Amino acid sequence: MIVTLSRQDLSLCKQGATLRWQLARLSGVVNQRKDKNRSDQDLDMLGLMAELAVAKVFSIKHNPFQMGVDDGSDMYLNNISIDVKSTFYPTGKLLFKSKASFKSDCAVLACKIAKNQINVAGFIPRSIFLDKAIEINLGHGKGWAIEQKQLMQLGKLWETSVKQTLK
Repeated sequence: MIVTLSRQDLSLCKQGATLRWQLARLSGVVNQRKDKNRSDQDLDMLGLMAELAVAKVFSIKHNPFQMGVDDGSDMYLNNISIDVKSTFYPTGKLLFKSKASFKSDCAVLACKIAKNQINVAGFIPRSIFLDKAIEINLGHGKGWAIEQKQLMQLGKLWETSVKQTLK
């Protein structure tokens, strides 16, 4: 599902991204960036754009100025924890540094397709990722990945969240 972000959305993401990386460096949090061709600002901006796009798809209230280290979840859809993963590549893969770093109930992949557009490509439950992910190296070290074609449709995540709410 393609989400177009407004100028205001992009401005909030830019402010939030700047705040995040500046606070991290000032707090002594070690930079773990693998992609040396992009800045902390670039990566945090993409991450916030992706989070905002996912929040819009599911009508989740999202605060780009949320501070502190998260528990592996970026947001919740009712009682389902979501880790939003983003990529600069329209055909990019859903990646985790390690299987142990996948801590949420599911992950949603969001791909940048234009300056102000994000394709929220699909989701995968943690258990399925752990079973089907393959170890790869895209030039920045080893990690675990799932191809977009292996992701589930977003409607299934919405359906699951509604069923849990009705219980």
